[in-house]
Amino acid sequence: MYISNISSSSINLQSVEHTAISVGDVERIYSDDNVIICYINKGAASYEDSGLSGDLAKRGILIVNPQTEVYLKAIRNIDCTMITLQGILFTSSNDINSKQAVFTSIDESGLIRDYLELAVLEQANPFRGTDMILRKITESMLVHILRNDSLSIKDASIKIKHDDIDKLLDFISENYMHKITLSQLSELVGINKYYLIRLFKQKTGLSPIDYLIHVRLQEGERLLSQTDTKVSDISDMVGFHSPSHFTKTFKEANHCTPTEYRKRYSLLGFGERHRKKNS
Repeated sequence: MYISNISSSSINLQSVEHTAISVGDVERIYSDDNVIICYINKGAASYEDSGLSGDLAKRGILIVNPQTEVYLKAIRNIDCTMITLQGILFTSSNDINSKQAVFTSIDESGLIRDYLELAVLEQANPFRGTDMILRKITESMLVHILRNDSLSIKDASIKIKHDDIDKLLDFISENYMHKITLSQLSELVGINKYYLIRLFKQKTGLSPIDYLIHVRLQEGERLLSQTDTKVSDISDMVGFHSPSHFTKTFKEANHCTPTEYRKRYSLLGFGERHRKKNS
């Protein structure tokens, strides 16, 4: 989950409106340029695209990236809110290079529904400051959607230099254990570092340094679950070079310490072996 991306994205709310779909009817969801979010206020539906299908119930959320065709079929009469957004793409924070284009989530708190009702009301009764209010409502809604740990967003407003960014992704993958700076990455591809941040976010949903941290933490998780290497050694192996910094960053991302993570997810029972050694 990378909520910090929201404020820097060129988000533009195109429309928000209620839609009713009767039992058995099918609604085509598609846009050439925009993300479409379907929020189920009541009823139930199934959805299907070329490689994915599933069901949605009350408070269910379906997210469809541009140039992706999805069919929504009402299982029970449904009332839904359709939101059209320009300037962003959704992506998987578990695999930020994934080409997945359809996502689902659940509004467990009901707060997203409240934001949508405010947006519908504001758009129906525009007044001075409406654009600013709608932007803030949209950003707040996205924050709550991104609290789903498997989702992130990336900026869709600029053209990517694919080869340059791919070169940096490979470089980070091969050198994450060493010190890497933004200036170093900028020099590697000959792109101004501030522009590079925008390009990199558009490709991955993350800044170059956030992506580096993401790669380091992923490798740390692998070592914690598959080896009995000491946490302090893992810290050095993945490029943190400070156990306390590694632990703090790891806890912020995973809501547990490296030691706690190992106890929960160890594939080979290393936690038990350590306890026996110390008993």
